[in-house]
Amino acid sequence: METLWYLTLLITGFYTPSSCLHQYHLITNNMNWTDAQSYCRAHYTDLATVDDMEDQNRLITSVSSYNYWFWIGLNMGDSMKWHWSLADKRFYREGETEFRNWDTATPQNGNCALMSTSGLWNNTSCDDQHHFICYDGKQVTNLTHILIQEYKTWIDAQSYCRQHHTDLVSVRNQTENTEIEKKISLRGLPVWIGLFQDSWIWSDQSDSSFRNWWSKWISTDQYFNCTLVSSNRSYYYTEWVYDPCDLFFPFICYSPAVETSEKPQLKRQVVRVKMTPKDRNLNLSDPTVQDAILQEIRNKLKEQGLPADTKVTWKKQPDGKVFHKDEEGSPNKEED
Repeated sequence: METLWYLTLLITGFYTPSSCLHQYHLITNNMNWTDAQSYCRAHYTDLATVDDMEDQNRLITSVSSYNYWFWIGLNMGDSMKWHWSLADKRFYREGETEFRNWDTATPQNGNCALMSTSGLWNNTSCDDQHHFICYDGKQVTNLTHILIQEYKTWIDAQSYCRQHHTDLVSVRNQTENTEIEKKISLRGLPVWIGLFQDSWIWSDQSDSSFRNWWSKWISTDQYFNCTLVSSNRSYYYTEWVYDPCDLFFPFICYSPAVETSEKPQLKRQVVRVKMTPKDRNLNLSDPTVQDAILQEIRNKLKEQGLPADTKVTWKKQPDGKVFHKDEEGSPNKEED
């Protein structure tokens, strides 16, 4: 019978976020949305575009000394388009934002996507309440897809995921679709995923899907076509609402991307490896043996182009051991 040893590595390194960020400019003159757009295009690049939560935080910082509402560059367009809630383009490889797994005869009515226990997707009203799946990209644990068994609307689910994890889950391919299907199949209930559709477009024609709507702001008025962001820390802080474009407010412009000297961020990745030792008498609990294996792994990774400042260490299991010995055919109890 073949003996297999399961090894878990903790690989830690640094990566630098995109160095090109929007530079935001607060204009305190009160203007309607169209005049604000013209002003920004004449003096800067355009009304503010927000690509992701990092941009959102920087935009709010630029107006933090004021408790008020400000126009940004998002306004209502004519055609609907599907987007993922997680807008960071670095998260997706080519074609992954277009992956869909619709059930027969869908999508139909409804602007938010729901995954059934069969793994197929349906769209329904965003005001319905369901359990949901969050994506956690912080790499603090081995879990990246987190099932939240609370009933929330799609917007409230999005807010929860952004507060406690990273965002509502994006399903980029069939493998991820199957992983999530397994998580929900035993519960017997569908879940929200991060796919939504709307007709909002950015003034500079950016394809950013980032939205940060205030969940309590609901209006079907056809004249409420332009977006305001709040810097009021006591109530609506960082939330977006839509109002008639002819109202007068201060506004936020942005200028061409600027180079930044941001401090590199720590990134952790846990890798699980299966090894078949040639020497069955090899004592893998011996620290000397563990160090020798680890050094060989480091050398191999460096040959593959791993950055020099990356650290590779063993990650202990909950029982305090580095290695788990499994017999052939034994079930894998580790959750993905």
